[in-house]
Amino acid sequence: MSLEEARAAVLRDLADPTYDELVDRCVEQRRWWVEQWANGEPFLVCLVAQDVQEAVHATDPTWPLCAEHGDHPLFVEPDLGTDPFWVCERSGLPFAPVGSLRQLGP
Repeated sequence: MSLEEARAAVLRDLADPTYDELVDRCVEQRRWWVEQWANGEPFLVCLVAQDVQEAVHATDPTWPLCAEHGDHPLFVEPDLGTDPFWVCERSGLPFAPVGSLRQLGP
């Protein structure tokens, strides 16, 4: 997956244009990383999603909320993987693949 595809997937999940600049910063930070390790390209969506999640949590620690457990956020898992999912912090169960959160949740 390219950086542009990773960016698009995360922007779909955010569904909030106020975070576009933050996403772009995270993508740029990963640009150097993938230039150094070209074999890491399949992990970009996972890493960009985690980077964005950490940055958003600085101002909104509950984003994104689990639809089942509205008082617990979702987190990206695995830490380094090719098919990352949003996982409920409370139950540990997968909720949605990165890039399809808004299609399945609130």
